[in-house]
This record gives sequence, structure tokens and C-alpha cells, in this order.
Amino acid sequence: MSEQFYTIQEIAERWRVDPEKVTRIIQNKPGVLDLGTPANIKKRKRAYRILRVPLAVLTRVERKRAK
Repeated sequence: MSEQFYTIQEIAERWRVDPEKVTRIIQNKPGVLDLGTPANIKKRKRAYRILRVPLAVLTRVERKRAK
């Protein structure tokens, strides 16, 4: 199984919107991988978000946005 994953930057370029907006839309969708670090591990420093979005999730979100 080799499913294709997209970065937030790739999706932002595809949709022609700001990466921050893509993050807000995508971050809590089921199936999105968050590879970042939690804030509490780094002694109250901010958490880093590294999101990878599977093609199936991206397709589902695009269908909902097109309606």
C-alpha cells in the first residue's frame, strides 16, 4: 500500500490559498497525520505542526468544498 500524501504547502498551491487557511481546514480531519511535536514536551515552547494529508482525505475535503 503506497498511498500518496500531500503537504500543506502543496495543497495551498493547488487551491491557490494561504497555507494557514489550509491548515485550519485540514488539521482536524480524520486520517490526517500530525507528525509535529506537542507543546508540553519542549517546556512550554510552541508546538510544531507537520501535517501530511492522504489523497483520500484531500479528495473528500475538495468534494465538500466544491458544494
